[in-house]
Amino acid sequence: MRAKAKRRGPRTAGPSLSGLLAGVLVLVLAIALLFLHSTPSEVARFVLFTGLAIALPGFALWRLIGSYGRNLVEDLAAGFAVGTAAQVIVYLASASVGLQAWSWVWAPVVLLTTFVDTDVRARVWRRVDQPLRPLQAWLLTASTAVVVLIVYRRGPGQFLPAYTDPLRSYPDLAFQQALAASAKYDVPISTLWLGGEPMKYHTFFHQATAATAWGTRIDLTDLIHSLGWLPLFLAGCGLVFALTTRFAPTAESGATWAGPLAVLIAGLGGAVQPLADQGLGGISTAVAAYLSPTQNLAVLIALALCIVAVDLLRSGTPRARWVLLILLALVAAGAKSTILPLLGIGFAFAFLHLGLQRRSNRPALIGGALSFAIFLAALVTIFGGSTWGTEVKPFQTFVQLAPYSTLVSEPHAQLLSGATTLLSWGLAASGMLFLGRKWRDTGAVFLVGFAVAGLLGTLLTTQSGISQLYFLRTAFPVIAVLASVGLANLVGRLGDRRGVVLVGAAGLLSLVALGIARAESTDLRGIKGPWLWTAAAIGVVGVVVAVVWKLSRRPGNFFVALLAGAVAASMIGAALVPLQAFVSDKASNLVFAHTSRGGATAAEAGAAQWLRRNSRPGDLIATNAHCIIQRDGLCDSRHFWLAALSERPVLIEGWSYSNQANRIALTTGGNPSLIPYWNREELAVNDAVFKSPTPATIERLRTAGVRWLYADNRAGEVSPALHTYVRLRHATLDATIYEIR
Repeated sequence: MRAKAKRRGPRTAGPSLSGLLAGVLVLVLAIALLFLHSTPSEVARFVLFTGLAIALPGFALWRLIGSYGRNLVEDLAAGFAVGTAAQVIVYLASASVGLQAWSWVWAPVVLLTTFVDTDVRARVWRRVDQPLRPLQAWLLTASTAVVVLIVYRRGPGQFLPAYTDPLRSYPDLAFQQALAASAKYDVPISTLWLGGEPMKYHTFFHQATAATAWGTRIDLTDLIHSLGWLPLFLAGCGLVFALTTRFAPTAESGATWAGPLAVLIAGLGGAVQPLADQGLGGISTAVAAYLSPTQNLAVLIALALCIVAVDLLRSGTPRARWVLLILLALVAAGAKSTILPLLGIGFAFAFLHLGLQRRSNRPALIGGALSFAIFLAALVTIFGGSTWGTEVKPFQTFVQLAPYSTLVSEPHAQLLSGATTLLSWGLAASGMLFLGRKWRDTGAVFLVGFAVAGLLGTLLTTQSGISQLYFLRTAFPVIAVLASVGLANLVGRLGDRRGVVLVGAAGLLSLVALGIARAESTDLRGIKGPWLWTAAAIGVVGVVVAVVWKLSRRPGNFFVALLAGAVAASMIGAALVPLQAFVSDKASNLVFAHTSRGGATAAEAGAAQWLRRNSRPGDLIATNAHCIIQRDGLCDSRHFWLAALSERPVLIEGWSYSNQANRIALTTGGNPSLIPYWNREELAVNDAVFKSPTPATIERLRTAGVRWLYADNRAGEVSPALHTYVRLRHATLDATIYEIR
């Protein structure tokens, strides 16, 4: 028997029914979540378009151009990223000649080619090289499902149904929808809520959404609020796993858990939270996956870029992969402004590393030059030279984060806030300290540069609303990959392929121990007591795990087991508060955004949708609704939902998030959402039409091109005499629509 087993050699992983079932369960979960807030017809159209018009042709391009085929998780996730990038490029080209409704035609052309051409068919539809092992597949399914459910609970589960309750909304989603509405008709994109001014912003998510809207005829409200976030997020999770497997191969170390752990850490980790009533910065992917669609796309594109860059730096072949890098970098330029600087710094780190090793650094030089050139071109063409309020103010972030407010009475409050925040982030990524020989890998050095750039971008710049955190949020999935690889390397020193037991036990114990520590330090003032409780919890978990490990007669040094247990406890324990947020609103408010005032009632939304159905694209609307909250002479002008739902330009709705508002806020140091409107006369004439209409004021709006009046009864008093000057077209409980003839 022994001789027979020896002749067979070691058992290798291959395609298994169990592994396929794990993938099917993720798909079933995703479709079930889509059904909760969408009709069967919408879900069917969305799934078919996402699969056949984006994912499959992208999958074909990924394999054909890049000669990839490692495993289906990577190929499908990266294929979705490539398909999305291709769709954006094609949409921009087709929309510029008025053919945006046909921008999907590229997909069947690609798919048809993969079946007609024999050579192409063989390269695209071949078997994978490294199929997932069953345990690996099930761990990945479990970690992905947990993260997705948390995002759903604090995303669609909290904010939907959209535009029905004015006390339960999130203004930024209406902003995203208004931009997508402009992307359906305008090239370049415009500020619909402010008369259609040109908009200098990263808008490629909105072009991708507009393409989906044209291809499926699904309403933008459903795409933005219910459907669009999920495939982007799932593909991002798949790419976190794929990137991890490049540095933690399971065949040698048995670390089948490294990739799934990276997905969990990237999704929910990022910051150990010792303070009971203060969050220490939400940097995980779950924080922005739903409420910041541009960031959701940015994570997907950034991870796909990292995979291609790592492979090019390691081998440089096949050269066709440079095509994928350029395609993804072009889309990264307009997906999120944070990506290309991080990519360029990553290549700079690789360039220095290769130079010190006296190896050819040509791939790093080419990659860095491409990143820099595309970034400069994007600054001019996409952003118009605008920085959107970004200023270089080193360590101002520590004043903006929550700990500072509790320490402001202490001497050196900014320093204490910075130390607390950095310690929190450092513990959550402590596995990076144990990368060991991986530091010699140029690919790992590139990722370290990418991560360092994200941290420096957050620490050295500032924006209103702490938006500089998006530098770190973009880099954090890469940090999670490096931390998980480092932990796998540390556990591997024990020489036991059952290290997953140690990591799992340490993780579960840390959730319990840190939960107790947070409860015990609730009434403690300052930061010292909570940190002592947190340190004690992590230390106890490390000791307990190491003692049990040795009592079970497992191999390895006791102190290595203790250190591995403590590191695993720190990394997995950082997910405690996001996990608690599944059932606790108090915990959720420490990490995730919560609902606020300023949304539309069902009647107001219905009137805006009536306008979309009964007006033509480009028809200009005037309204008396400008502020989502108005108090003590201040107006929060993040009022976007009329433009979002009507898909028509509004003379003056809100004025936040416009280029002019950001310029004024940067000059005056004010909050861009609270600054007064800069053209007082224009605003006064606009509002006079609703409050005290006269033939002269109506004529001024007609001269300005206004055709429709949207009178919002909740926004202020509307004169009953208005209907004598204009034609009444539609009335609801909260809004009345008039037409200027």
